[in-house]
Amino acid sequence: YLVDRIVFSERFQAFLGGRYDRIDYDDPMSSTSRNYNSFSPMAGLVLSPMSDLSFYANAGRAFAPPSSQVVGPREAEKSTQVEAGAKKYLLDNRLHASLAIYQLKKDNIGIPDATGVTRQNGDQRSRGVELEVMVQPIRNWHTFLAYAFSDAELTRFAELVPVLTATGVTFQRVDRSGNEPTFSPRHLLNLWTSRRFENGLEVGAGARYMTSQFIAEENQFRIRDVLTFDASVWYTYKQTKWQIHARNLTDRKYETRGFGSTSVIPGNPSELYCGFELNL
Repeated sequence: YLVDRIVFSERFQAFLGGRYDRIDYDDPMSSTSRNYNSFSPMAGLVLSPMSDLSFYANAGRAFAPPSSQVVGPREAEKSTQVEAGAKKYLLDNRLHASLAIYQLKKDNIGIPDATGVTRQNGDQRSRGVELEVMVQPIRNWHTFLAYAFSDAELTRFAELVPVLTATGVTFQRVDRSGNEPTFSPRHLLNLWTSRRFENGLEVGAGARYMTSQFIAEENQFRIRDVLTFDASVWYTYKQTKWQIHARNLTDRKYETRGFGSTSVIPGNPSELYCGFELNL
C-alpha cells in the first residue's frame, strides 16, 4: 500500500493512496481454491479556515478475502465508504468536538446460517452520524462523550429456511432484503469522566447505553436495550501502580450475541478486576 500526503498551504491539504492485494489460496483437503486481484484506492481533503476549525472529506474502497475456515467458492467482501465531518477546538483547547457523517456499502459480506456457520452472503448499506466531545473543566479532570447513530439495511440477502412438510424437510429460499442486519444497534452512547489528584490517586466513572438489536436476519427477536455503569480507581506510588475496575455496577441483566436465531447469551453480571504494575 502507498499513501501520499500533499500540503498545499496551512489551510488546505490532501492525501491519496491505495492498496493492492493479490491472494492465491489452495486447500487440497477441502478442494477449495481461490484467486484474488484487487486494487483499493482512497482519497481525502482537509480544509482549515481557522487554526481551531477544520473540515474534511474522504472516500475509499476496501477488500477483504473470506476466512480460510469457509469451504468452497466464495466472493471476496468489497466495500465503499464516503465520510465528511468537522473538528472544532474551544475554550483554549480544553474542549474538543468532532462530528462525522458517513455511508458504507458492503458487498458479499459473510452471514452465518441457522447453525452459526458462515455459509451465506449478502450486501449491506449503513448510514450514520458520529459525535465525539472531550472537555477538560479543570486541570487533571477529563470527560469524554461519544455518540453514534446508525441506519443499517440488508440490500441483498436471500436465506435458505428449512420447512417441515408431510414428506420430510425441504428448504425454501426467503428474501430478507430490506431487513436490519444482526447486532446493529441504532443508537450507541458512551460517557466517561476521570479525575487525577496530586497524591497519585485517580478515579473514573462512566456509562454505556445501547439500543435494542436483532439477533438474526429474519428480524423476529430483538435483544432489549441496556444501560450499564462502570467505575475505576488507580493509585500510583513511585514505580508501582494499583488498579481496580468495576463493571456493570448495578448488576443489570441483559443479553449479548447469540447462537443462530434460536438463542442469546446472558451478559456478564457485576465484575471486579484488580491489577498491579511495576515499572523498573
